[in-house]
Amino acid sequence: MNFLIQCIHWLSLLGCFYLCLRLFRDLADLSQWIVQTPRKATMWTFYRRHKIAIAAGLLWLVSALTLWLAGAGSVVIFWIITALSALAFYSGYINPSIMMRAQQYNARYYSIAEARETLSPDTSLIVIDAHGEARGHPDDHILRPHVAGTKEGLAGENVVMTYCGLTNMGIAYTPEINGEALDLGVMTQIENNLVMWDKKTGQPIQQFWGTREDAGPSGPKMPEWPSYRMPLWAFEKAFPNGKVFLNPIPSFKDNPVLAIYDRLMHMIFTHGISDQAKKDEPTFPTIKKFDNRLPNKTKIYGVNIGDDYVAYTEDFIKAHDGLLNVQIGNRDIVIAYHSDLDSVGTYYNDSGSPISKVQFGGESNVGKLARVETMKSEAYWVVWQNFFPQTDVNRPPLN
Repeated sequence: MNFLIQCIHWLSLLGCFYLCLRLFRDLADLSQWIVQTPRKATMWTFYRRHKIAIAAGLLWLVSALTLWLAGAGSVVIFWIITALSALAFYSGYINPSIMMRAQQYNARYYSIAEARETLSPDTSLIVIDAHGEARGHPDDHILRPHVAGTKEGLAGENVVMTYCGLTNMGIAYTPEINGEALDLGVMTQIENNLVMWDKKTGQPIQQFWGTREDAGPSGPKMPEWPSYRMPLWAFEKAFPNGKVFLNPIPSFKDNPVLAIYDRLMHMIFTHGISDQAKKDEPTFPTIKKFDNRLPNKTKIYGVNIGDDYVAYTEDFIKAHDGLLNVQIGNRDIVIAYHSDLDSVGTYYNDSGSPISKVQFGGESNVGKLARVETMKSEAYWVVWQNFFPQTDVNRPPLN
């Protein structure tokens, strides 16, 4: 009987430890600095995370009872493994929802004058605008929430900004699929790109795809909104009444716990993003295929019409006098570098004639042009090519 109890104790304790490690390995994205978990394994664990957590707790309870009531095992080893299990459990099961608190409904936007107190004039903003109203999102401030928006939307339009620091990319989405509203949370990163999840259905959503995991990359997706980058000084020039998203860390007086915790998390995130910017290889070694048509960390302007994907570099655009008339997905497209605002814009050209001049707002020699909603500004090439290997690079202009 004593041997049986010993077996039950050790198997329960080690089983608890294994399940906690599984949660840590697959769901704590920081673990992917070391372990390269396949997508299938990550999703398997995410769908079953609550059951795994309950099972881990029950196994720990069995090991504790056999220790306390029957004297099985070793007190020292029990507490060492318990501490390691608790750390792994917290990192994989609890911490992601705390350190990456999405702000789909409660993001705070400030006037440009207020933003200037915190940001330098050259701070890059990811911008969305609707009906003359605009919002800018600095990388450093949207880095942790990953999702920013408000209940009332932007100029009455339901739109949120999603952001992945590892990809260096923001995508503006209407948070719904087939008319069904989504409640977006932050799950993890896979292959250096953000994975969100819909709290209503429990389905993960890869940022690049904008589709639920159960539907795959070709399934129904969230509608995109045009977005682009520009520095703060240019944002003020283009949108004097624009608002800027800021995500200040609470002071010690207001919330001492979050003041410490958010600073620690921001430091970890900033370290990872800094690594991504400085090193040729991806911060998380989970990308398996590479395309040497461009250096890994080249910032590209990626755009697609249907299944036709093209990536442009800013140097290529500038080398063509800042204006490209191209065809993507059988649509005539204009790509322009607006030197007065240091911003690249992509526009539909349905006029049937080439464009010789286009302004930031889309005004051109043939009338006003609408922005292409699928353009992603300054995404890292190494991440882009991993998700869209079919991408054409610097497609030349039409003759």
